[in-house]
Amino acid sequence: MTTIEHADTDGVDAPSDAIRTAARLDEHHAPETNGWMAVCRRCGMQTDGPQGQHLPSERQLVRANAWLDGQAMNLRIARLTSGRNS
Repeated sequence: MTTIEHADTDGVDAPSDAIRTAARLDEHHAPETNGWMAVCRRCGMQTDGPQGQHLPSERQLVRANAWLDGQAMNLRIARLTSGRNS
């Protein structure tokens, strides 16, 4: 296990997969929360607070990675489609 240096976790241990997935989500988009719940509206993953960063739990990792892969595929399809139409 490695230590999360992501946001204000105060050295909480987490698997490196969770750290990598959180970083990928943060790179893809800033968390969009309603201010009451620490859940991103865009991807449904947990965050460390309303203005914080993504912090998916271990049980959310498969879904988070599938969501990111789907977003990447959507982007590739959009690029291919726009390339054919121009």
